[in-house]
Amino acid sequence: MKDFWETHHWPEGERRAHWHVLFDDQPAVQAFVRDHAELLGRHRELAPVPVEWLHATIQSIGPLSPGQADAVAAAAQSAARDIAPFELEIGPAQAIHNGIIAALYPEEPISALYRTLRQATESVLGAGVLPIPRDAKFWPHMSLAYSSAHWDADNLAKALVKLRPPRARMTVTRAVLVDQQQLWRDRYAWTPIAEARLGQGPRPDAVPAAARREGH
Repeated sequence: MKDFWETHHWPEGERRAHWHVLFDDQPAVQAFVRDHAELLGRHRELAPVPVEWLHATIQSIGPLSPGQADAVAAAAQSAARDIAPFELEIGPAQAIHNGIIAALYPEEPISALYRTLRQATESVLGAGVLPIPRDAKFWPHMSLAYSSAHWDADNLAKALVKLRPPRARMTVTRAVLVDQQQLWRDRYAWTPIAEARLGQGPRPDAVPAAARREGH
């Protein structure tokens, strides 16, 4: 397994906006992750993702001004009204080239969400400005741990196959725009900016992005 952080190194202090599906309100998903905690904790080469920071990245954006964040959020909230909430299955966990991830199925509904959010974001920022090329294949997954070294993870990969707890299920009802930071060789953390709720408009109590970013 390779060192994840060697190829994912942000400039110190940089913050980047992302669209995520979050799992802070999903106890079944959190239980699925905890089922792997003891096994992953045996390997000091791994940096497990704390339950409170679990996420599935839908779209990496980059640094945004408060005004840009407001406009991106508004465009996405409008577009998300046409996407119905959908069921998602999380698991099984598997070792990949630079960490441990859980697959997300089925791929098509969450891929449709990706396409919608990307189009809405580009409608504000312009085509060609997002860090991932438009023709790149979207890969839905949730990271359980990042690798912090180059090491032989064959035994861990086999142990994950044997462990294999039941998959978690959830209904995706929202995507969250976040102002994200990288805690070097540890994890990603963020401040929520706005939500795009599927099948409906923004909540009446939604706070404007500029206000939510104040002090962060």
